[in-house]
Parts: sequence; C-alpha cells; structure tokens
Amino acid sequence: MARFSERVIEEIKKSVRLSTLISERTEIVKKGSRLWAKCPFHGGGNERTPSFTFDDERGTYHCFGCGESGNIFSFVEKTEHVTFPEAVKILAEKASIQLEEETPESQRKSKEKDNLRELYNRLTKTFEYFLTSRNEGRNALLYLEKRNVSEEMRKKFLLGYAPNNPDFLYSFLKEKGYSDDLMMRSGLFSARKFPYPLFTDRLMFPIRDLRGNVVAFSGRDLSNRDGAPKYINSPDTPLYSKKSLLFGAYESINALRKDGSEAILIEGNFDVIAMHQAGYETAMAPLGTSFTDEQKDLIGRYTHKVSLLFDSDGAGEKSTEKALMMLVRSGFEVNVHHLSSYKDASETLEKIGKEGLEKEYSASLSPYNYLVEKNIRRYNITMPRGKSDFLKSLIPFLSALNSSVERDGYIQDIAMRLNVSENDVRQDISRGKFFEEDSGRREKEIKDSYQDNSLNVAKVSMDLYAMLILSNHRDLFPSYRNRLRFSDLADNDAKVIYTVLENAMREEVESDEVFLSLIGDDRLRNYVSTSFLLDEFKEGSVVVLDEIVDRITLRSLEESRKLLNNQIALMSSNISQNELSELVLRKSKLDLEINVFRNRLFRNEEEI
Repeated sequence: MARFSERVIEEIKKSVRLSTLISERTEIVKKGSRLWAKCPFHGGGNERTPSFTFDDERGTYHCFGCGESGNIFSFVEKTEHVTFPEAVKILAEKASIQLEEETPESQRKSKEKDNLRELYNRLTKTFEYFLTSRNEGRNALLYLEKRNVSEEMRKKFLLGYAPNNPDFLYSFLKEKGYSDDLMMRSGLFSARKFPYPLFTDRLMFPIRDLRGNVVAFSGRDLSNRDGAPKYINSPDTPLYSKKSLLFGAYESINALRKDGSEAILIEGNFDVIAMHQAGYETAMAPLGTSFTDEQKDLIGRYTHKVSLLFDSDGAGEKSTEKALMMLVRSGFEVNVHHLSSYKDASETLEKIGKEGLEKEYSASLSPYNYLVEKNIRRYNITMPRGKSDFLKSLIPFLSALNSSVERDGYIQDIAMRLNVSENDVRQDISRGKFFEEDSGRREKEIKDSYQDNSLNVAKVSMDLYAMLILSNHRDLFPSYRNRLRFSDLADNDAKVIYTVLENAMREEVESDEVFLSLIGDDRLRNYVSTSFLLDEFKEGSVVVLDEIVDRITLRSLEESRKLLNNQIALMSSNISQNELSELVLRKSKLDLEINVFRNRLFRNEEEI
C-alpha cells in the first residue's frame, strides 16, 4: 500500500474542509452551534430528518442513524468506494497538493493503474463506436434489438462491439502509444499467444468499478463458431479482481442509496440489463464465478436486503442455495424469486415484455420456504428415509441462522410437516451432528461478516476497550506492551488492533488518518474512528487503563493456573517426583502473582 508522509496528510487536512465534500452530496443545515446533513451513507441523502453531524474545524463527522464516524479521508473512502491511498490522491488533487509517495514501487504501480484505466476507458468508447457507427457492428446492433435491449440500456451499460479482426486491437493500441508490456498486463490479449486478442466478433459488456471506471470486459460471442465460448471474461489484472466486483454494481449505486432499497442478485449480463430495463435498477450479477464473500461485502456497504433471481435450471438452483446460505449467515434479509414461464429474466423480457417480467418477479419466497418447496419435490417425506433426507437438507440453513428463536420456529414447522415430534427432530440433529462442528468458527464468521458499524462502548469487551484507549494514546503503547502481551487478549477484535498498534509503532505513524488506514476491517476502523470523537477516551481514560490491564493480566494468570492444575491432575501418576515438584513450584509462583493482582484490584475497589 502506498504510504504518504505525515506532512502531506496534515497539509491536506488544512486545505480541504469537510463541509465542501458534504455539500457536494447533500444540503447542510445549522442547528444551534452544530452543522447537520442528511446521511450520505445509510440514507443516500433521502432522510426526512438529518442525523449526520460534523465539525468542520476538527474535520470529523458522526451519524446518529447508522453509527458511521470518521474524517475527510474516510468520508472519501466510503462515498467514492476507494482505498485510503486513493482517497489521499483524490483530496490532494482537490487541494492542488503534489504527492510524494515513499516508495518507487508504489509509484510504478500507481502509474500502471492510471495507464490501464485510460486504456480501458478509451477502448470502451472505440467499441461503442464500432457498435453504433460502423458496418462491422451492424449484426451486433441487430442482435441487441432481437434481445429487446433498449437504446437507453445500451448507453447506460456502455455496450460495444469488438470487431472480427484479430489484428485490430494490437494495432489500435500500439498506434495510441501503449507499450507491449502494458498490453500484456491488460487482460485483453491471450497470455500464451500475445498479441492475439481475447475478444473478437463479440458484443462487449464493460465492467466498471464503483467509481465508474471501466476496468474489465465481458464478451458475448456472435460468430457461432464451433467451440467458441459463449462468454469470455477478463482475467484478473492490476485493476480488476473478478471475485470483488459485480456486473451492474456501479449502475445500481444511486438506486441502492435510497432508504429501504434491496439488491437483486441475478445470473447473467443480459439478465441484469433486462431487470434495469424493467425498472429494477439494483440488479447485478457475479462475473463468471459463483457468488463470493467479497461480493457479499460489497452489497453490504449499501443494504442488508437481497433478492435472489438465478436461473431456474439445476445450476441456478445450486447458485441460489449457495448465495442464500452466505447471506443468511451474515445477517442479510433475503427473498428468493422464481420465474415460472421462462429460464431467466432476459428471456422473460424478450418474450413477454416489461409488464410480463414485473408480474413474474412479483412473487417471492423466504429462504426457508424456498428450501422446503425445493426439497419436498426432491424427497418422498411419506417414507422414513425421505423424512430423514429432507431434514438433513435443511440443516445447513438452520445452522446459518443467527436467531435461536427463529430456528426453533422452523424446527416446529419441520416436525409438523414430517408428522413427528419436535423432540425427534432435535435428537436427529444432535445425533447426526449436522450442525457445523466448529461452532466457534461459525460465530466468528457471523460476527466478522455482519455489518454493524456503530460503536456501542457499553458492549465492548475490556480487551477492546483497552485497545481503543491505546489507539487514542499511541505514545503509551511502547510501555504498555511490556505489561500486556498479545497472548493475554481473548477478544479477536482487540488482537487485530494490538497488531495495528505494533505496526504503527514500528513505522512511527503519528497522524490518526494514517493509523486508521492500517486497519483493514471497516467495522473496527469505524470503532477506532468513533473513539477519537468521544471524551471517554481522552486524558481521563489512561487512569482506567491501568486497572483494565491488571484485570486482563489476572485473567491470563488464572487461565494458566487452571491449565497447570489440569496438567498436575492428569500427569501426577505418570511423571517423576522431580517433574511433579517443578510443576507444583510453578503453580506456587502463579498463586503468588495472582494474589498480588487480586489484592491490588480489591484494594482499589475498596478505595472507590
């Protein structure tokens, strides 16, 4: 990751006012001594009552609706959907500040990405030109008309045509001054037969990042040649990772920002376009892969409501079930839609038009009812084996639920459908160990993927509380790390921040903005950013820190003593007297240390 000097960060902070950034997106109002706006994150600027307040002098903000907090850098990161280094560059450009990145390698990579963006955006216009203004693209244009794709959608998705000439692409880019090295890294040519292009005689679907830059292509074959793949997608490049983007995501952003919006997850490029054309402007699709965690997290930035509309064939059902499990496990509200007349949204639009697609799409099922209907067709639940197989098919879904109450309700329904007792259902679940064996890992995955970004100080662990204090007083970390070891921490979030504090200490990071950029987890970054705004973590918090460190140390010592006691009990008959004496001596030393900490803490409590 590119690193910038503290001087540059401070210069940007002094030059760019938060009010300028916010006013570009929503209206600012003053109430009393505070400035307010409608939240640009959870409300998309459409809230009735402003819940987003900011301090222009300090350059910080907080939303009382969604809990987002931060500064000018995090504001740009989240509204422009960019990384911290990219946010620094955007703000530096606004302030006309010359950036000096610290490493030549980061400069080289940044330059390469800029060149690739220019290349892709230029090529997108060229492919559009071939589609609309050259005879070579006439068949592609007729194909779009046959598929009932409107001119509005063609322009919205920047559709184009790659000509049926294997020499065109290389010659065109060479003429524009692009080097062979850049072209080989662009993902546009065969890795084995450079300069043979990946895309010839294909309808081109540009893939855009969340800022609207074209970073890749998906090409639909129009040649009907034997053996030609129906679709070819760009490989991963320095600009593009197919597991992290969704086709149609950028085109859906404005609609997703509206309150109550839902993302529609669909299967193919034409299906996305068909849904947008029918008025469902939040439809998007994976890019030649199954649905990924990264794509789930991308959707989670905007909404926790998702509708699934994959193809109605066997492959589509598998895709539906996999995506459904991932989303339910992460706390999303999910609905499943099924097109009964035709295979997919594109074919439905083509055959029966927009009104027909709207009618087909209107019906939906909950994840549970979708799985029940699917598996009732699959298994004969009038027979004992069918009952057992039906129950097993639902266990992954039941184990993915965050709510025990919801799970119990479904168990009751399963028992009624199978005409068996609830106790029998629960016993089968327990006996067969159908739930994931590592429940701790499942709980961690749920916690990690659930997008609740607001910091509730009353609910954080003492481990995390200590790390938040140290994040606010990083000059104290070198001394406290001698008293508080990484292994003493029991909270995984606290361990993450401890590691960041270590890195910040080694790299001599001073500014809050650079420190926040070292935190990879959006939720934790928001926690720390919020703590910077709270008086609770200012000077007085250091007094509390000593007691918390003592309590964490005491807990660690007691855990060690517990393990040692178990070791003595289990091994006393199988080890020599000298070895046993050594274990007992270690336990005695632990007892003394524990008593010291207990006495100190107990005395402090009495004084309070």
